[in-house]
Amino acid sequence: MVADGTAKLRRVAGWSLVAGLCVSAGVAIVALLTNSWSDLSWRIVGTSLGFGVFTSTAAAGEALRLRPAGWAQALGLATIAASAASLATLVVALWLVDDDWAWRAFGVAGLAALWTSHASLVLRARRSDDSTAVRWLAAVSVVTLAIDTSIGMLAVLGAFEDVDSEPVERGLSVLLVITLLSTGLPPILRRLQRRAEAAPASTAFGEPRRAGGLAGEVAEVAARLDAMDLPPRARAEVDRLRELARNARG
Repeated sequence: MVADGTAKLRRVAGWSLVAGLCVSAGVAIVALLTNSWSDLSWRIVGTSLGFGVFTSTAAAGEALRLRPAGWAQALGLATIAASAASLATLVVALWLVDDDWAWRAFGVAGLAALWTSHASLVLRARRSDDSTAVRWLAAVSVVTLAIDTSIGMLAVLGAFEDVDSEPVERGLSVLLVITLLSTGLPPILRRLQRRAEAAPASTAFGEPRRAGGLAGEVAEVAARLDAMDLPPRARAEVDRLRELARNARG
């Protein structure tokens, strides 16, 4: 059930992004061939791209809502709301009110959609057997991007117009590098952890040795299953097997 819902959301987000890109590309090609690039062309391209991008960010929030935890429901709804607000303010700025305040509203909403969707993706990837390092990296990733986007929102609202921007830009750049690093490392560390758990202990003669008897064998089977591309419900059963093996070992 959960796996079907996740797959459906991925398909919707993927096709929405494809549709937006195709429409944008088609309009751009026609405008270039006919030498008739106009404000209308920009509006169509911007709306198409916005639809594709913010449908994808909303899908990240909806996927997180498949988890029953209260925080997941709240963050998922916030992601969907921020994505809807971003698309709405973009349409207003492009088609209705081409004014400074409309673009500022879009900037704030867009940054909110960026952060909430990032947080939804990072936190949804968490697993029960994640190491302490992976958990800390996920938290750092969410917090540093939250700081970046918060300062970005203030900048969009004009809070730093009379401030020397160079130190702020350097600080934001450092935080962005930390965000990228802490976002990219957890999947790598998880893969390395699964491989380490799946590797059987060996004797001096090179024959595999089942450490811990039956509990060790169950742990190895769980590790091998975890390395496969399994649906969420199957991964929950793998986590249960690993927990039983740990309890059996004492």
